Amino acid sequence: MKNNRKIWITWHYSARSRNLASELSLPIFEIFIVRNVFLRHFISSIWTVWILITKRPKIIFLQLSFLLLIICSLYKLISFNKVIIIADCHTKALRRRAKGIVNKIFWPLKKFSFYKVNLAIISNVGMVKDVTELTKSYIILPDKIPEINVRKELDKKEKYCVYISSFAVDEPVREIFEAAKLLDSDIKLYWTGKIVKEKINGFVIPDNLKFTDYLSFDDYYKLIANADCILALTTEEDCLQSGAYEALSVETPMVISDTKALREFFLDAAVYTKHLPENIANNIHFAITNFQELIKKEIKLRELRNNEFIKKIRELKTLINKYETKKLEKVYN
Repeated sequence: MKNNRKIWITWHYSARSRNLASELSLPIFEIFIVRNVFLRHFISSIWTVWILITKRPKIIFLQLSFLLLIICSLYKLISFNKVIIIADCHTKALRRRAKGIVNKIFWPLKKFSFYKVNLAIISNVGMVKDVTELTKSYIILPDKIPEINVRKELDKKEKYCVYISSFAVDEPVREIFEAAKLLDSDIKLYWTGKIVKEKINGFVIPDNLKFTDYLSFDDYYKLIANADCILALTTEEDCLQSGAYEALSVETPMVISDTKALREFFLDAAVYTKHLPENIANNIHFAITNFQELIKKEIKLRELRNNEFIKKIRELKTLINKYETKKLEKVYN
């Protein structure tokens, strides 16, 4: 797909956004401000307006954020609707509603912004009910399995599991501390992600649990590629976790949340767990014990999902071309 004033904008780091932008040959504009909520939205908004003014895009792809979509919708409005907006909808952002009376303002604004969306993209069928409350024009497109090239160590000296975390609201915390205590004494648990101290204050850290804090991509990929198990958990239904996709890429057994969406995508290539310390610990032990069998299943699933993704990305490109052609006809005829 030729890039003729097409851009991708996101206010979050997202491997999915980067992968899709790459597949569509789009320049991606990213801004990540995490500490102060007001500054994050204020600076990100000014930055977005500057991007829209200087790039003057005709097609905007974005990872859904409420305020980002509002800004792009207003840009489309003042451009006499001669702009196409394609929104990639993250589960939590799509489902988010404000509390109480504030929602009487929030929800109409959200619906208004979706009136300007030509096409919404969702990751799985479980999100259909949510997206159709806002738009009838959507396509289901699971994440692409990332291509991570990293060398595995042949003489690894320690046995360990990696808990992939961003300290998000949909992640269990207490249960991980308790599960670590139940692991065999020779199994370490590395907890990734920028530490949010407020979330771990008051917990006694077991000797076998280590927080990695922020890691470079190279160090992170090396860590998960040489792990005996990857742990990725969410309390959010219909959320397909990037950590599980990464496990497929680096061929490391995974223990993930027991949800319908995850079971339908990862089939028998994953070990599924309830968010109870005993279940988590037992499933980590199971994954490590059945390492080779799980790797074989992951390789088979990765090939299946990659072939499906190729077909779905072609379908997306066809839809985009149809929208673009229709828009050109409106402008020039």
